[in-house]
Amino acid sequence: MKMSTLLLSLILAWTLSSQVFAQPHTLVAPILQHIGTNTTLYSITLNGGEHYIIDLDAPFTWCQCQSPQPVVGCNSGACAVARSYIPPSCPVNNTFTDSQCYCNDAPVNPITKSCAPSQSTYKDIVLYWTDGRSMVGAVDFNRLYVSCAPPSLLQSLPEEVIGVGALSWSSLALLSEFTDLVGQLVTKKFALCLPGSSEARGVTFFGDGPYYLDPSTDLDAAKVLTYTPLQRDPTSLGYFINLTGISINGKAMNVPQNGFNVNQSVKLSTIVPYTKLKSNIYKTFIRDFKKAAKGIVQVANVDPFRLCFNTSTMGSSIDRLLIPQVDLMLGNGEKWTIYGSNSIKQVNDNVGCLAFIDGGETAEQAVVIGTYQIEDNLLQFDLDQSRLGFSSSLLPNGTTCGSFNFTD
Repeated sequence: MKMSTLLLSLILAWTLSSQVFAQPHTLVAPILQHIGTNTTLYSITLNGGEHYIIDLDAPFTWCQCQSPQPVVGCNSGACAVARSYIPPSCPVNNTFTDSQCYCNDAPVNPITKSCAPSQSTYKDIVLYWTDGRSMVGAVDFNRLYVSCAPPSLLQSLPEEVIGVGALSWSSLALLSEFTDLVGQLVTKKFALCLPGSSEARGVTFFGDGPYYLDPSTDLDAAKVLTYTPLQRDPTSLGYFINLTGISINGKAMNVPQNGFNVNQSVKLSTIVPYTKLKSNIYKTFIRDFKKAAKGIVQVANVDPFRLCFNTSTMGSSIDRLLIPQVDLMLGNGEKWTIYGSNSIKQVNDNVGCLAFIDGGETAEQAVVIGTYQIEDNLLQFDLDQSRLGFSSSLLPNGTTCGSFNFTD
């Protein structure tokens, strides 16, 4: 009997210790919202206080560096990849010193689209492991490839930002660099949850869930994701999904013939503040939304929007009653629902505007999904399976992107 009790105690102790000391497989970092005069941007925080604008298109991370920095040899694989993305408008040669060749590249400012010759270097970055609920320990990533950009390239970016964090398909993007260093501990997935306020901290996860965004609830946001295939464009490092139509309050829009078709790829952006629709689609969208919102009092437009309402006539909650529901109909039969909190932008005390804008008649993409439409939504980019997981608004689930426990 004593032997059985002892054996049971040992098994229980081993089980508890394995749970307590299990190796985490997800990394976590905060996201900040930066509200500017003309746009709203989002940054990922690394090294405990360095802010990098999140860019889903950037080929590599770049920042303003303190001199001197380690140099990257011209024969390195990283140099070859970085130089393959040098824009034609910004030719740059490598540096030769004492018979040695050192790598130079040309990062691009995602707002101004300007570029600058820059020195390639390696940087140490500190991130944190998470069990999905809070931070459980730091991890040092040594010698990550970044570009040391001149201060002039930071023009138009928020004052507290030191550069741009790449979260694209590129092999030099942050996710790829992290997974290269920790191997199979972290899967090739990252999740973004952009905060709906500059006073809250959103969250980035690198790796699988669970994603417990709010410590006061037991909701694993990974369980509410719907999936659709990710598509790639040979001319871009960004992320695209297939859109077959748009419906408003369940009624399909009559999209113009030269709008989008079943093969249309729609781009996801962390730089564009409001979803852009090609002009012919936008006009139809405005018309149909106006019809569906006939119970709401329309008021004078506020730039850059073309349909504004008296918010006191919308009802007591921005996500119910009179505000029409917008559904993006996806190629695999799923739909991405955009509720009022992500479709109506409050511009003053009494006025809210439809937060979609005209992308122009010659827009490269028929639709670019902007950041306002993905605030307080969880998006998971699964690069291994080439799929996007999306939650739609988290508000009906009783949580937001701004509640994760970042206490170490």
